[in-house]
This record gives sequence, C-alpha cells and structure tokens, in this order.
Amino acid sequence: MVVGEGVGKPGWVYIPLVEKLAQDLVSLLGRSPIRQLPANLLGGPFGPRAPVSYLRGDVQFFAHRAEATADSAHPIAICKPSGTPGASKKNAPAMKAEINQRIAALLENPEIEAVRVEVRTAFEVYRDAREKDVTAQREAFDKEERPAPEPGEEPIRFTYTPDEEDERNDGMYKAFREREKAWREKVAAEQRANLDLKKAILDKLQALVANEEHIGKMFDAFNALNEEWNAVGNVPGDQYRDLHDNWHRLKDEFFYNVNIYKQLQEHDLQVNLKKKEDLIAQASQLEAVTDLKEKEMLARSYMKAWFDVGPSPRETYQELADTFFGHTRAALDAVKAHYDSIREGFKKNLEAKLALVEEVRNLLEEEIQDAAAWPAQAEKVKDVQKRWKMVGFAGRKDDQEAWEQFRGLCDLFFQKRDAAFADVRAAQSKVKERKQAIAQEAAALADSTDWKATSDKLIALQKEWKELGSAGPRDENKLWRKFRGACDQFFTARKAIYADRDKEHKANLKKKEALISEIEAFALSGNHTEDLKSLKAFSTRWAESGHVPRRVFEQVVDRYRTAMDAKYDALGAKRSERSVEAYKNRVDSLVKGEGAEHMARKEERMMRDKMDRLRKRVAQYENNMGIFTGKGAASIMADLQKKIEADKREMDEIRKKLKMLREARQANSEG
Repeated sequence: MVVGEGVGKPGWVYIPLVEKLAQDLVSLLGRSPIRQLPANLLGGPFGPRAPVSYLRGDVQFFAHRAEATADSAHPIAICKPSGTPGASKKNAPAMKAEINQRIAALLENPEIEAVRVEVRTAFEVYRDAREKDVTAQREAFDKEERPAPEPGEEPIRFTYTPDEEDERNDGMYKAFREREKAWREKVAAEQRANLDLKKAILDKLQALVANEEHIGKMFDAFNALNEEWNAVGNVPGDQYRDLHDNWHRLKDEFFYNVNIYKQLQEHDLQVNLKKKEDLIAQASQLEAVTDLKEKEMLARSYMKAWFDVGPSPRETYQELADTFFGHTRAALDAVKAHYDSIREGFKKNLEAKLALVEEVRNLLEEEIQDAAAWPAQAEKVKDVQKRWKMVGFAGRKDDQEAWEQFRGLCDLFFQKRDAAFADVRAAQSKVKERKQAIAQEAAALADSTDWKATSDKLIALQKEWKELGSAGPRDENKLWRKFRGACDQFFTARKAIYADRDKEHKANLKKKEALISEIEAFALSGNHTEDLKSLKAFSTRWAESGHVPRRVFEQVVDRYRTAMDAKYDALGAKRSERSVEAYKNRVDSLVKGEGAEHMARKEERMMRDKMDRLRKRVAQYENNMGIFTGKGAASIMADLQKKIEADKREMDEIRKKLKMLREARQANSEG
C-alpha cells in the first residue's frame, strides 16, 4: 500500500495532525496493535524535533512536530511508504537505496534551512531500514549450521556487515551535520549582530526621550527608529526579554513626553493668538500718530514683535496677518511719502557740507609757527564743526562720504595741533580721558536707587577725580560741572528718600511692636480652625506693616517669631500650615536690604528645582503602581499612594511660597 503518493513529493505527504490522528490513521488500515517507539528518541514528546514512530507491517508512519515555518505552524506528519505497491516484498538494501536517493535529492538544495527537518526525518527512516537489514543478517546468521567451537575456542559471533548504501548514508549524514552546524553558526552570528543593532537603536531612542525640549520635532526620528527596529531580525533568546522590555519602556516614555508637548503647544497657540490680537489693536492706532518718526518706529517695532510671536491657530492666521499688515504698511507708506518729499533738500545740504570740508582743509594747510596760535586756529575748526552739525542730512551714501572726509581732516588738524603740544598735552589728555569716563560713569549712576553701592562708587570716583589733577583750562570746568551735576543729582535724591524712609520705618516699627504685643496677649479659643485663621491674620498684618529700621530688624523679627511659634505650638498646627505662614517672615528678609534681588532669585531657583524633583518622583510612583500585581500588591500600592499624597502636599506648599515670594518682590520693586 502507498500512503500519500502524488502529494508534494512522491512517497512523502505532509499532514497537520497530532499523535492521536496518527494512531487513528494506522488503526484504519486494519492492522494489529501499533508498536510505538519511545517518544524521547530525539527529545521530549512533540518537542522541537521529537518524532513519534509507528511501525506495522508494510506501513511506517512518523508524526513529527516541526519547527514553525512560514508555510505552517502545525505539526507535520510524514508518511513514508515502504515502497510502491508490493513494496512489502522489497528487501532492506533496496529500501536503503531508495531512501539514500531521496536524501541525496534533498541535499542538492543549497538552502539547508528549507530541507533540514525533512532530511533529518529521512535519516531516521534510513536508520529503521538499517535496523531491518541488521535483523535480516542476524536471522540468516542464526540459521547457518556451524560446528561447535573447539575447547578454548571463541564461538563465532554475529557481526553486521555494512553495505555501500550504509557508507553512502554515513557520508551524507556527516556532510549534512557540517552544513547544519555552519547554518546554526550563521544564525547565531546574525542574532548577535541583530542584538548589537537593537542596542544601538535603544541608545538612540533613549537620547530621543531625553530631548524633552524638542520632543515635538522628533516624530520623524522616532518613526525611523521604529522602522529600523522592526527591520532587524531575531536576537539570542536569552537577551530577547530584557531587550524588548527596554524598548517598550522607552516607547511609553516618548509618548508620555509627546502628550505633554501637545498640551503645551495648544496652550502656546492660544497665547500667541492673544498676542497677535493685541498687536493688531495697537497697529490700528498708527493712523492717529502724527509724528512720522514715531509712526515709523512704532510700525517697525510692531512688525518685529509680530514676527517674534510664535504660531497661532491655522484657521485664523491669514485673516489676522492681512489685518495687521494692512495697518503697518499704510503707516510705512505715509512715512515713505514724507521722506520722498525731503530728498530734494539733500543736494543743497551736500553742497554746504562739501564747502565746510574745504574750509577745514584750508585751515589744516595753514602754517603755524607760534604754538600760541594753535588755540585760536582750533577754535576756527571747532566753529566749522558746529556749523557742520547745523547742516541737514545729505542722503545716506553722500552724507557718509562727506562726513568721512570732514572727520578725517578734522582729525588730522587736531593730531597736528596735539603734536605741537605733545609734552604738555600728553598728561592732560590722559587726565581728560579718564575724567570723561568718570563723568560718564557718574551720569550712568545718577538715577540709581541702589543707595549703598552707588554711594560707595561715587565717593570712590570723587576721590579719584581729586587725585588725577587738571585736565587743562578748556576742559576741566566743563567736565567738573558734568561730574558734579551727576553726583548732586544722586545724593539729593538719596537724601530725600532716606528722610521719607526713616519716617515710614519708624512708623512701621510702632505697628509691628503693637502687633507683637497683641499676639503675645492673644488667647486660644480651643477652636482649631478659628484659632489658625486668627494666627494667619496676624501673619498677613505683619507682612503688610512694611519695613523697619535696619538696626532693629533682627530684634523685632525674633520677637515676632517667638510669639507666633508659641501660639502655633499651643495650637498644635500642622507642619505645612506653619511652614507657609512662617515663610512670610523669611520673604520679608529676602526682598529687602543689600543683595536682596540676588537672594530672592536664588531662593526661587532652589524652590523650582525642588518642585521639578518632586514632580518627577510623583510621576515615577504613579508609573510603578501599574507594575505590581499578585500577592502583596495592595500593600505596596497603598504605600506608594501615601508617598504620592505627601509629595503633592509639599508641591502645593512650594507653590504657595513661590506666590508669596513673587508678590513680595513685586511690591518691593513698586515701593
């Protein structure tokens, strides 16, 4: 009987079935009970290459669970007939030759992976055929009549004699094992290379996730990494789980950051929309501006501000842009028309400036023998310079060229004059330059309100001024008036401020002392909420009572803190409640005195850093809550929830403190 002839390859059929189907198939053939070979012949039952062999008469059946292939994920049953009809009478050597022919045909396939399962099965069939041949030879040996061995002589024992087909089969099996080994080494090398590629992709994704500030621009990069990851083949099995766990964790982090970015982006679009609407409202007032320079300056500043604003919602962009640029372009067109009307005067102004250039040139070429004549000559040049300033603009190109000529000639004149008085003027020139710088420094400090630091600086400049000596009769008085005017402006303002401030601080001191006495006399009612409300009111009144004289500041603050701490201790207030209220006292010291702004900025930076750390920790706790399952998970998640709530309370406390600090800084700057 031939089973499966004509399906696939002649004599071989691939049927998805399991062990019972194989048993049923043999039973249907009407044979006697089936003899099952041990299932552990090549491993556990139905393992990666675990055949179950059924033998009966002229039928040989192999049920084999093959490795999953692209063709099928089912177990494969390979039915090998003993031969063609009447094959039951075929001897073992003929069967072995037929099987070897089949194996040789399979091994001609250059892709060993495609045929290795089928080849192994064929070798198993051949082994069974060889066992039949061995059995036949043994039976023939046993039937032979042989004389009994002589005393002391070893009896003749059966020895199997392999034939040419056995030697051929052994050679093909050795060649197959070598090809299979090379294939397995190639697969392992590919998997190791794939492992390195995927680790590199993970590093790129880690860097991508870490770049939170530009997460909105990273979708293309992420998609490219995702495609690259999917294109990489298998990796070693012992590395698969950790590798893929890291990949999915980083993907989750990336999309979490993307979600945050989208929320921020939508908020920014609405903020930018409001900014553009405000700019349009301002630009609409340009028509009413009569001063052309102011009109141009405003129009250009609005346009710069417009371009500095980020994107707004797409659906309203064009309408907003058309409206805005309609106002600004109309204003600039009006300015341009005005400039066109005055360009006609540029030519006359150029002629006047060129005449002044020639006048300075003539003064430069005059020979001066007496050094005493230089001052009068210099006054003539200065007079020309004054007249130059009175001449209007001559056009950008022509005006610049005329100015370079004029300035160059003036510079040459004064260089020539200075050379004549090199010894005398050298020292005076240095003094003059330094006093000019001092006067400029003083002028820059004249409007300062940093009273202590600026006073020290101006006093130091006054001392240096006296030590420098004279800058010459023509410059000394002028420079001194400029310098003295700046100093007088500052010290007069400081005197007035200090006088008013002293009065205010003395009045504030009386308020704070009265408030301290009131706190000390305050008796708790026993109602926690009402008593806490009363203590908070004391803190508010203290903050609103203003600054006190510096000499008594620490003393007054200590009295206040002592009084409040005593009441809070008696009340048993929570730490967070006391912390926020007590922070009002710290805020008072942060926003006043020398270096206050620096201290306030440092304080704000420290609190914001702590806020960021708490926010990240809460996010980590919340992510971890979804990880724990099974026994003990409820207890762990309850503990995490407590930590989350504690951190959120502290974050809320920091927000309140930041608000207090911000309001105090604003109030101090306005005062």
